[in-house]
Amino acid sequence: MNNSHFNNLEKPHSSVAGKLRQALIEEGIDFSVGVPCGVLRRVIDFLAHDERIMHITVNREPEAIGVAAGAYLAGKKPVIYIQNSGLFTASNDISSLLIPYRMPLVLIVSLRGCEGEDAPQHFVNGKATMPLLESFGIPYVVFEQDNDIYDVVRNLYRRAEDAQLPAVLLLKRGWDKT
Repeated sequence: MNNSHFNNLEKPHSSVAGKLRQALIEEGIDFSVGVPCGVLRRVIDFLAHDERIMHITVNREPEAIGVAAGAYLAGKKPVIYIQNSGLFTASNDISSLLIPYRMPLVLIVSLRGCEGEDAPQHFVNGKATMPLLESFGIPYVVFEQDNDIYDVVRNLYRRAEDAQLPAVLLLKRGWDKT
């Protein structure tokens, strides 16, 4: 079985991914950090290859939170990308650093374990993701195909800045289908 198409980040072009990129650039994103995830491959591709954005890949999600917080304090405007399983791994870092120090950072999180997912190890975290965010009082949006991702991202940034809290964009498998 040839799986080479799974690693091709350039094609096929996704207009949804393009709108997400446009919204992040217009928000002034100049720094990105995260843990790779196949569901987020189009996000990671444009963050890693845009010369306006300093991009760092890390091994663990708490490290991504710490690096992003440092970049924010240094005057950068970071975006963080992780899986929802990593959201649980980094929950202490989010609750003890981003929330009390009022850092309005946006996290792009792959929502593994939702309807249509084929990996059973993700089901528990998938079911618990929104309750975790709600318990922290963190604004979030689950992107649905019938929404305009450009507007979703712009509104999420407004919510983060207004609340002075991190905010989360949850992307399901297939989010980037045109």
